Amino acid sequence: MVDPSMSVKAKEQGGASMQDDRSVTKGRSSARVLATKIIELSGGTDNIIESTHCTTRLRLRLQNSDLVEQERLDSIQEIQGGYVRAGQLQIILGPALVSKVNRQVNGMLQLTASSIPQEDGPNGPVTSGLHEVNRTDSYPLPSESTTSRSSNDKGLHSRSLLHRLMDAFQFFSDIVVPIIPLFVGAGLLLGLLGLAGAFGWDDPSQMWFRILSLLTGSAFQLMAVLFGYNTAKRFGGTPALGAAVGIVMTHPGILSFTEIGGESAFTQALPLSPQFGYQGAIIPTVLATLMLTIIEKGLRRWLPSSGAVLLVPFLSFSIAGSLAVLVIEPLALGLGHSLGSTLEHVFNYGSLLFGLLLGGVYSSIVITGLHHGIQAVEVGLISNPDIGFNFLLPIWSMANIAQAGAGLAVYARTRDEALRKIALPASITALFGITEPITYGVNLKLGRPFLGAAAGGAAGGAYVAFHQVVANSFGLTGLPMIAFIVQPGLTNLVHYLIGFVLALTTAFTVTLLLGVDRVVRPEADKLNEQA
Repeated sequence: MVDPSMSVKAKEQGGASMQDDRSVTKGRSSARVLATKIIELSGGTDNIIESTHCTTRLRLRLQNSDLVEQERLDSIQEIQGGYVRAGQLQIILGPALVSKVNRQVNGMLQLTASSIPQEDGPNGPVTSGLHEVNRTDSYPLPSESTTSRSSNDKGLHSRSLLHRLMDAFQFFSDIVVPIIPLFVGAGLLLGLLGLAGAFGWDDPSQMWFRILSLLTGSAFQLMAVLFGYNTAKRFGGTPALGAAVGIVMTHPGILSFTEIGGESAFTQALPLSPQFGYQGAIIPTVLATLMLTIIEKGLRRWLPSSGAVLLVPFLSFSIAGSLAVLVIEPLALGLGHSLGSTLEHVFNYGSLLFGLLLGGVYSSIVITGLHHGIQAVEVGLISNPDIGFNFLLPIWSMANIAQAGAGLAVYARTRDEALRKIALPASITALFGITEPITYGVNLKLGRPFLGAAAGGAAGGAYVAFHQVVANSFGLTGLPMIAFIVQPGLTNLVHYLIGFVLALTTAFTVTLLLGVDRVVRPEADKLNEQA
């Protein structure tokens, strides 16, 4: 366990302590050493509630975000950037390192938890210090008041409507992030099915095609189950009950309660419609699981502990499940179709401006970590039988490609060898859809390249939107997205590739014209302050 006095001493040491941080990670760049340093500078194990990660970011949910020593974290070489929002510390480590560090952090948290004596509380065992993930009060609902919130959360009700809306998207992003690998895997599988259909290889009698179809359909069905699990976990409910709600919301039998018409994918040829009808809708599953958690917490407060073990799971699942089928499912289905239709009309009648604005601002959405929530809308567009395609993903792809173009311009212009070593591989990674390394490690730090990337994203987004480029899946951008572009037709593919080149070259050119700002290092900041 980290002594809190260590953080105070470190702050007093200023630049010297930052230099020590850099030298420690230089000499011993193992994931365990880095994890130890991150825990120390995040307030210690007592301050960390949970550690998760996405493709490039380590995400630490904290009890008190004021204990984070942001300057010392930024001075560590392996850390490409980071910030605190809504009680969560997000640290950019890159795809090669983030999973290793997350395993080490979780191992240290578990070791600390196992060494702390447990006491029996009204809802089960409770540890002092480290919160257990399954505690019913670990993540308070938005309507609850609690004295354990950090100073950032105390001012929630005084924030502007925009900030509250961003917090709501942050919550949704937290739920989506653990499922990103499944999004990517399911998207690639669906892309392969699309290619098979485009080239006439979709023969159900072939064993490889049947296996591929089975894997794709199963992956899409599992998405809602994991959303239910993570939603219940996020708000302190029982994750297993949340997963059960996810199964309810994706069961073929639920279609009989609607007027959708048609057969489910399990009664059709499964391979051809893995993202069928209503099933796979994410937002209804999140709402149903949130209702389950509210009911579960209410029952635990009112029922005696002797009967809670049997009655709470039974009553909460029965009530929430019935309401989900009879109320949430039809309501969310109607709202989802309306949202998809609205976006479709905006896309059809104002596609040029639509793509220009969204392509230009998408990278700004990415730096807040909220971009994963957009995938819920994309799934709704694809699963909507009246639409059936994704016109948002090509625009996002242009913004990501533009980040690569700006990074290549930095590589071509800068004389900083250390920066060049980062810019080239990070730009190549962005071409394959992972933009955080180039965005945080180069473009955003330098400033002007980020503006150049916004210009490239706007140009490419306007082009693909004007020519109505669409995809038949979601989850991947850049070069791998070509698999999702082939099936809608050759013209669709040609316009996508033109937009690809336009976004890349525009970002590259604008960045060269704007110039590259010099890298300001923490030591230089200290010297400037002293002068």
